[in-house]
Amino acid sequence: MEVCLGGCTTTTNTQLAQAHMKVPIKILVMQSPITIDTDRLQTVFAPDIKPALSISEEPISQGVKHAQEHALEVMESALTKQSRLVIVTPPAEEKQFINRIQGYNFETTLSQEEADRIHASTGADALLRFGITDYGLTPKSWRNGYIAFEVTSTLAIAAVIAYTGSTATKAVAGAYLAQEAVEESAEAYAGFWALDVASRPVRIEAEFVRLSPLTTVWKTSDTGLSDVSLFRVIRKVNTDERNRQLDQATDHAVKDVVSSFSDALENIRP
Repeated sequence: MEVCLGGCTTTTNTQLAQAHMKVPIKILVMQSPITIDTDRLQTVFAPDIKPALSISEEPISQGVKHAQEHALEVMESALTKQSRLVIVTPPAEEKQFINRIQGYNFETTLSQEEADRIHASTGADALLRFGITDYGLTPKSWRNGYIAFEVTSTLAIAAVIAYTGSTATKAVAGAYLAQEAVEESAEAYAGFWALDVASRPVRIEAEFVRLSPLTTVWKTSDTGLSDVSLFRVIRKVNTDERNRQLDQATDHAVKDVVSSFSDALENIRP
């Protein structure tokens, strides 16, 4: 089934194939701000600070700033490699308007008037909107499946014990396994904590929005993980390693989002 970005007319399969190959789609890339709860962000960026921080305080504000800048850089780099896309840059005189639109939460729907102004000022056929919805912590949407993950994480820790065989490892991992034996909510917390520390999940949502008429023609989400090291569960992870994990998880999430988008482009024509 063909998904049209403009007025559709009857044509032949050959003409459609030629259109797919020759007509680039002009897109404007727009990143929505991170709207993750501050307490979750503090758990990632300032886990050793006891007083509750605000979003504007340096450990969190700097972490959020880097997270968004890195995600945007990786996203734009990946999209420029798509031969059917041309990324447009908004003119300077529209910067205030574009910044206001980019300030919308990912869930906010644009109006047709806003879409028309974006098209008129930039020449874009569509928007590629994306945003980070979870950063360094297991997505809340995964919580429904916590029992299955709890079993997996328990087996993973057991594997560490079997592999190392050290007294210290057995003591720490044994305490972890003991925690796994308590009520379900505690089991879930322990399992998610293990995954958070071992691989720093980063979840990105993205959508492809036609501007005229305003229509969302494709949408996806993906959660990237860093390289998984179970030994992070039994030792302290320093800031540099944590930041590397976060960047790597972001890279993987963006790569999978763009891969999914690339597949969808086969059925999208201007």
